[in-house]
Amino acid sequence: MKLTFGHQGDWIVDPRELAARLGVSTSMLKSLERLGRVDARIAPGSGDDEDHTRVTVRLDSCGWRGTFDQGGSLISEEMW
Repeated sequence: MKLTFGHQGDWIVDPRELAARLGVSTSMLKSLERLGRVDARIAPGSGDDEDHTRVTVRLDSCGWRGTFDQGGSLISEEMW
């Protein structure tokens, strides 16, 4: 999985990969997003992780957090 940034500073990950990690279909993830039921946040790292970016995505019953390096490569993740 790669993290990229759009022209307006928005962040982008492949929705197919994200949906699979959350245990839903891509169409379900997109539908939940349209309904405002996806909480997604991005935060820069700090301290020892200052070169990293953390993305957290939560649905009603599950969540995923990924840490990405400066090049946008996923270096760690957790799911709940």
